[in-house]
Amino acid sequence: MERVDVIVVGAGPAGSSAARAAAEGGARTLLLDHRTELGHPVQCGEFVPTPAELADLFDCPDLIQRAFDLPPETILRSTRYMSCVSPYGHRFRFPLAGATVSRRSFDKALAYRAEGAGAELRFPLGVTRVQGSTVRTADGEEIEGRVVIGADGPLSIVARSVGQPRPRTLYRMITATVDGGLDDEIDLFFGRDAPGGYAWAFPRAHDLNVGLGVTRIPRGRSLGGLLDRFLAHRGFGPAREPTRWWVPIGTPPDSLVHGPILLAGDAAQLVMATNGGGIPTAMLSGWLAGEAAARTIRDGTPLAAYDTAWRSALYGPLARAAAIQAWSDPYTVFDPVLALGMRYIGARGLDAMMRLRWPGRRGVEA
Repeated sequence: MERVDVIVVGAGPAGSSAARAAAEGGARTLLLDHRTELGHPVQCGEFVPTPAELADLFDCPDLIQRAFDLPPETILRSTRYMSCVSPYGHRFRFPLAGATVSRRSFDKALAYRAEGAGAELRFPLGVTRVQGSTVRTADGEEIEGRVVIGADGPLSIVARSVGQPRPRTLYRMITATVDGGLDDEIDLFFGRDAPGGYAWAFPRAHDLNVGLGVTRIPRGRSLGGLLDRFLAHRGFGPAREPTRWWVPIGTPPDSLVHGPILLAGDAAQLVMATNGGGIPTAMLSGWLAGEAAARTIRDGTPLAAYDTAWRSALYGPLARAAAIQAWSDPYTVFDPVLALGMRYIGARGLDAMMRLRWPGRRGVEA
């Protein structure tokens, strides 16, 4: 049986960050992914905040400096504003600096950085079973690691192997590209465009990433049908290359350490509930998991240090985001109530919610 120090399952932002941190820490690291092409199909809105904006959400500047290092060659367009659009078209605009990235390039770049740090990348090579610290791959081989890091998404095989409960809420997501206007603003749409959830339009280099997420699909409709209706309602053209996936929403688990197994990213249910953003928390949690694994290999530091680290950096804001999302849920049921609520809290209140704060003084509609 092949033996290594650290096995990372999943070469998305969480897994590649974990593999890089573990390898830089001196651990013999193996990074596995089932996809034939890293970053494809695109299952993401492809938006990331700037490091400064991220530091406004999570009070861990040193970790952000180490882990949230965006490959510049993958950035498609810088943005400066976000608009939240009500069911009846009222637009509430506020500053939010960030960028859209090409996930097809982004995932590859992060994985190759992990390789450059000394991790061994193998794909396409999926994992079919995890038992203790031993993983069975799709080709029937078994590999033993002293630490296994599960970064294999919201329906994680690694998480299931340790009995991690499924997320309280799984949003059904669909994304596609369309032709459209390109500027320095990202848009979120609420109400009829995505009942009980949200839709978006994010500018890329030469087109738009559009999509939506909902907790349930109304009777008689389909996820693709909801996307087509949204695009027609907002005047966009037909969708190209639609892709479906899931996003876990809710309060993070109390622990992400299960014996020799650590969980990170979507597999750990670390998603910002107010906007569905998962790339930053994936990179930060993955890095902390990789660092914890390397310290265990190097000097025997208990893996429980990972729980201490991620809870200190991420738990508070993510739990607050889940509480804000749960508080706002009842207002999303009926479009008239939602529209009135958005007018009442205004741009400043919506800005506060996106920054994981409770809405405060009423803002001004843009």
